[in-house]
Amino acid sequence: MLTRLTLKNTLIAAAVIYLLSLIWNLPAAFVWNRIAGQLPAEVTLHGLSGTLWSGHVQSMEVSGVSQGALSWDWRPSHLLTGRIALDLVWLPQNGQVDATMKLGFGSLRLEQVNGRLDAASMAAINKAPFVLRGTWLLDVAVLELKDFENVAQAEGQLVWQNAAGGLPRPMELGDLTAGLSGENDWLVFNLGDQGGPLGLRGDARWRPGQAMQIDSRLQARASAEDALAGGLGMLGKPDAQGWIGWRAQLQ
Repeated sequence: MLTRLTLKNTLIAAAVIYLLSLIWNLPAAFVWNRIAGQLPAEVTLHGLSGTLWSGHVQSMEVSGVSQGALSWDWRPSHLLTGRIALDLVWLPQNGQVDATMKLGFGSLRLEQVNGRLDAASMAAINKAPFVLRGTWLLDVAVLELKDFENVAQAEGQLVWQNAAGGLPRPMELGDLTAGLSGENDWLVFNLGDQGGPLGLRGDARWRPGQAMQIDSRLQARASAEDALAGGLGMLGKPDAQGWIGWRAQLQ
């Protein structure tokens, strides 16, 4: 009897180890082929290698637009919280962003999102109808989505350093900022400036699948180029303090 129990336990242990080994070495491509069609956007991966737990993509395309390389490593300790956690390194052209992504039942949470993006490169890659310059700095403590539709929590700051934009050439705007928060299922950007040529106040709101709603006030300061002041004048008449109201919806 003891021999049978020992043999049975040995076979069970061997089967468990075998299954865990299969899961641990599960190819990333195998998993991707089964979830790609369920994503809210069209995503194409090139040069996908590694496993579900540690891998690399040489190039990603989102809705036909190249978004650079991506690598990830699993953090097994977070299984105790009921979530899968991955450390991510995103390498778009002339930039790098590090973050931790946590996946749970019906939720996606990004933590410690830090890095920099080159505004000119991002504008060119995404075929923006204007020229941008400067650097986007990301410092986001948390951004959590529920069911890929609602913003559950957000905290952090974005900075557009040495901002410049326009057509046919970019105009100097100064340093612009956006503090992040979550409100009524929306991601809210609290907009501001650091005293440069463009004065900026107001907020913008966004959630997945929705247009960004901007409610702001703009001002061309004394250091601004004439072209910037003229362009803002086309948006409306300034008030007594020189501020021009601007509301828009951007897809």
